[in-house]
Amino acid sequence: MSNGHSSSSARRALGTSMTQALLCCALLAPFSSHAMDFEQMKSLAGASLLDLRVDALFEQCGLPAAIMDTKAAAHERQALHWDQARMELSPKNWEIHYSRTAPAADSREAWRNPAPPNAACLAELASLVLDAKGEAGILSMTKRDDNQGYITTYAIPDNLYRAHQIVGIAATWARSRPVSELAEAFGAPSEIVERDGDASIYRYWIVIKDGQMPLGLYAVDFEVSNAKKTCSRYAAYSSGVEFVQEKLDTLVREWEKVYVLD
Repeated sequence: MSNGHSSSSARRALGTSMTQALLCCALLAPFSSHAMDFEQMKSLAGASLLDLRVDALFEQCGLPAAIMDTKAAAHERQALHWDQARMELSPKNWEIHYSRTAPAADSREAWRNPAPPNAACLAELASLVLDAKGEAGILSMTKRDDNQGYITTYAIPDNLYRAHQIVGIAATWARSRPVSELAEAFGAPSEIVERDGDASIYRYWIVIKDGQMPLGLYAVDFEVSNAKKTCSRYAAYSSGVEFVQEKLDTLVREWEKVYVLD
C-alpha cells in the first residue's frame, strides 16, 4: 500500500523514515558533554528495541505476554499468524507487553499469550511495554533511469507486523535505583519536569547530528520519587512520538536560522 498524498502527517512520517535511513552515517552527539549519549541510551534495557519493526522485535525477543489494540474497534482487526500463534489485530497502534508474570486483564486486549511469560529481552526489568505505531511506512530511494538523481517512495508494508514500528518503551526495573546512580552513569538531566505528587521526571534529550545539522532525536524519562530519591521506572521515545518530533522540528528550525542562507 503506497502513501502518495502531501499531508503534514505524511511529510512527518517521511521525515522520520529519512532520519532513520541517515543514522548509520551520522555523528552521534548529545546536547552537552555531560548528558546521556546515544550508546548510553541503548545500554538501558529495552531502549535498543526503539525503531524496530514488530516482526524484527518478535524475532529478537520472542512473543510477548499480551498485545493491546489501543484504538481499534473489533471489526477493524485482521487474523494474523506468527509461528503457531493466531492473533486478531488492527492496523492501528499496538501496546506490546513483556513481563515476568502475566499482565492484568485489559479491555483493549487483542491477544494474550497462553505460553509461560517470556523474559528473553527483560534483562534486569520486571516488565517492559512497547508502543508500536501502526501504518508506519518505509522510505526507499532508487536511482532514476537517466541517472539524474533519485526517486523517493514511502510505502506502508502489507505485512501488518512489518507495518508497525516501535516508537516508545516504558520499563519497570526489578530493583529501584538511587538517583545518585543515574547521575553517575548519565550525568545531569537535560531538564527536570515536576509532576503532581511525589514524582519528578528527569529527562535526557539525545540528539543525532550530521556535523551541526540535527537528524534525529530521542528522549529518555526517569520517573523519580522526590521523597526517596529513587527511580523504579523509565521511558524512552523516538521522534515517532509527537512531543519528540516537535522538539526535533524546533532544533532543525534553529539550525536553519544559523546555517542555511535564504
